[in-house]
This record gives sequence, C-alpha cells and structure tokens, in this order.
Amino acid sequence: MFFEIIQAVFTGVTALALLALAGITLGGSAVGLAVSTPLFILFSPILVPASIATALLATGFTTTGGFGVTALGIVWKLFKRLRKKGKGKGQPKIPGLPKIPGLPTKAPESKPDSGG
Repeated sequence: MFFEIIQAVFTGVTALALLALAGITLGGSAVGLAVSTPLFILFSPILVPASIATALLATGFTTTGGFGVTALGIVWKLFKRLRKKGKGKGQPKIPGLPKIPGLPTKAPESKPDSGG
C-alpha cells in the first residue's frame, strides 16, 4: 500500500513536469513562429520552390529506400524458401527440379593440409 502511494506521487510529479515542459515548448514555438513569419513572407519566392524540391527529394529517397527494403525482404524470403531441405533428403525444394539419384545429403567436409 505504501509503495503504491509513493509510486502514484512520483508518477504525478513526473506528469506535471512533462506537462510544464510541453507548455514551455509550445510557448517557444509560438514566439519563434511570430518572429520568423515576416522572414518567411520576405523570402517566400526562394523558400517555396526550395521546400517543394526538398520535399520531393525526401519523398523520392524514402520511397526508393522502402522499395529496396521490400525487394530485399522478398528475395530473402524466396531464397530461404527455396533452400529448405525436402523431407530429410539433401536436395533443395525447388519446383520442377528433377531428383538426382545418389546425391549425398551433405557436402563432404574438407580438412586443410597441415603443412610440415
């Protein structure tokens, strides 16, 4: 019971501190916006095309990265699926591949020559 009261007090103090920080941040953002608005209006012929170009570039890079990660994931999943061993035999489970009789289940382990 005592531990729960202490925990509730610390939680309340933490919540109030974070709420105060949020208020200070909101006030600072409002002041910054009020100060920078005249600059944005003055430099808008330069900033608007630059921001559009930056947004397009960021969107393109993000999309390209997403497509690349998706493609690698698909290739990796396909690779893992095709490398699965078929029912205890040493042949990969590739559709349409004829079974080769006498194929060993494992590759022979090679031992390096110990020169001397």
